[in-house]
Amino acid sequence: MVCRRVGPFPSRVQDVGVVVDLAPHDLDVMRFISGAEPVQVYAEIQQKIHTDYEDLLTALLSFDNGMTGMLDINWLTPQKVREVVVLGEQGMFRADDLMQDLFFYENAEVSGSAWNHFSILKGVREGRMVRYPIQRYEPLRAELEAFTSAVLNNTHVPVSGADGLAALRLALAVVESGKTQRVIEV
Repeated sequence: MVCRRVGPFPSRVQDVGVVVDLAPHDLDVMRFISGAEPVQVYAEIQQKIHTDYEDLLTALLSFDNGMTGMLDINWLTPQKVREVVVLGEQGMFRADDLMQDLFFYENAEVSGSAWNHFSILKGVREGRMVRYPIQRYEPLRAELEAFTSAVLNNTHVPVSGADGLAALRLALAVVESGKTQRVIEV
């Protein structure tokens, strides 16, 4: 899985670097999609524009289910990009968070066969692309409506405080890895 969250430096952010500001979103997405927890992180960080904190991150994550993740996050790119790519044997999903589009790029090598979980991947060949229709909805509005509904109806919010804490702890481990240039066990 690869999460890319890049764009220009927001001058309003002065108290944290790009990792703590942006990475928790993608770390939470990775935990949710994989259904697994990262066990190791390794990061490279750089400080180019921001005066006190990092503004560029490239990180690798190893999950307890064998999955691998990569984060590409920065405040140096002149175009805002928010993207999640999940690669599997049958193909690849690509979600564009800004446009709220979801695509599936099929691996034609397995699409016509009677694929099952016990098959061995024998190759990759470009297949058809499917765009899934998604009802577009403003993310901040969805977040506030979910919170309001949880308070009014005494129900759970979609993302718990424990999920937020786990994402923040992972972001801090990423920062530590970047500063020490070591693999961090989490």
